[in-house]
Amino acid sequence: MSLMYRKAAQMLQKCSHGRGIKGVLFEKEDQSLKKLYAVVHKCLQDLNILHRLYKVHLSKVCKNKYLGIVLLCELVQRKKIDGGGKLKREVMKREKEILQLYNDLKEEENRKQSNDISQSKIQTKYFTIYEEGNIIAEELKRTLEIEKDEDVEMLYKINSKNVKKLIDSSFYKQDKIRIIDKTSCLVVQSGNIKKGMVIVDVCSSPGSKAIFSLFYLNKKGYLICIEKDRKRCYTLLKEILKNNEYVGLYTDDNFSDKNKFELNENNFFSKKKDLHVYYIKHIDNELTIKIYNCDFFSLSSKDFSPFHSIDVVFIDPSCSSSGMPDFALKEKMRSAFYSTGGSGSGEGSGSGEGSGSGEGSGSGEGSGSGEGSGRGEESRSGDVVELANARGGEVAPSVKEDIDAVVETKRKKVRNANYNMYSDIARGVIPQVPATLTRKVKRLSDFQKKILNHALVNLKTAKTFIYSTCSFFEEENEQVVENALQENQNLCLENAGKEKFLFRSGKYIFSDKCVRTFPEKHSCRGIFVSRICRTG
Repeated sequence: MSLMYRKAAQMLQKCSHGRGIKGVLFEKEDQSLKKLYAVVHKCLQDLNILHRLYKVHLSKVCKNKYLGIVLLCELVQRKKIDGGGKLKREVMKREKEILQLYNDLKEEENRKQSNDISQSKIQTKYFTIYEEGNIIAEELKRTLEIEKDEDVEMLYKINSKNVKKLIDSSFYKQDKIRIIDKTSCLVVQSGNIKKGMVIVDVCSSPGSKAIFSLFYLNKKGYLICIEKDRKRCYTLLKEILKNNEYVGLYTDDNFSDKNKFELNENNFFSKKKDLHVYYIKHIDNELTIKIYNCDFFSLSSKDFSPFHSIDVVFIDPSCSSSGMPDFALKEKMRSAFYSTGGSGSGEGSGSGEGSGSGEGSGSGEGSGSGEGSGRGEESRSGDVVELANARGGEVAPSVKEDIDAVVETKRKKVRNANYNMYSDIARGVIPQVPATLTRKVKRLSDFQKKILNHALVNLKTAKTFIYSTCSFFEEENEQVVENALQENQNLCLENAGKEKFLFRSGKYIFSDKCVRTFPEKHSCRGIFVSRICRTG
């Protein structure tokens, strides 16, 4: 059997634990990189069907379900499997039955998705130009049919089919343009940043919000970036320094040459590994960027006391990433490999979920704890009732209420098992949390409430707080904002964006002041943005 199949199976297993396909792919150098990506990507696209094929035809002869899924994927896609071996023979002698079942399941899936347009590929991509003037834009208009975005200034849009040409252009290779998602720009736009302001970006890497904020600061002001994870901080610094108008890194804000060092992996991860605060300046010397490589919770009001006034704080924490394009693939993975019933299998994967607007705080959430316990909740509640009846007594009202709540939770899980969130998203409706994600989203929501409240309490001189996520779920958005309003005094919400993005169908008193985007309606990822302001 081809060694590539075993490598692909190992990658698929890592993806099943919550890791992104590209992160797994580039973990090690491999000459068959493109082939591996193609195989794993196809497995993820058809994962639910392939997993059903595995359970029906291969589970008894192949204990490695990831390898079994890879081989089944090769068979249904290419009608052949490379190499030899016993396992290949077992698959091939079932070829006719496997292909028939695959076609039947695929036809069934296509029927279900015929009215579901929310998972279709977003055809519009976005980028911004670092250099002033219209020379680059005019040149790209002639060759790639770009146009200005109608909602965000300094943002251009391009059809997805032309993105490769954009990446191959000399402008991209010379770091004169940056591909960026529109949602990150909408988050920054909600801050209404002006020249000379003081900005704090709490969850900063990989840098989209920070970089777009610099455009609005217009070469004058102060930007503080905070990123906990060392690798993500390195990425953030690299992205900022791609713009040749910015100079660094420096170890203090005196910006003397003796305290300057080159950003490379050797310096950052070895020689300067104990350094956790960095400085970058604009060449005109009127704009400073201070980067903290630390946990935001380790910072207090004392760390921000030098600033008598902070204009805008961005809080974009770890989230379920349900608004991101690859969430559908991750949800397929959870549905296939993690049970939500009483089997005791884990719902979480033990790894962090992504981050709001693609940014992230470096704080992983999932714990890998099991949703089930080996016995259903409904059966446990039944035991309590039977025991009371056997003793000739009645169940206390408070206990009965608890039992009813448990039973209803169980019923909701059963209903949720067949729920397709993308049908709601296609209609511009806030979706329910899938059964496989309920505990994870609860943990994330608790974390998000904590980080937003930490910002509100410790950045005492800040006027405006922009809380955002790339999640569709109410638990990570409106519920977090509502908690902040309950826990803190003298706060109000203001419109977080243009009328076309404000969500007018929410149940909260402040819903119509928040931005919510839906892929098909707005041609961008799904995000939530709120603008929280101090009133006194």
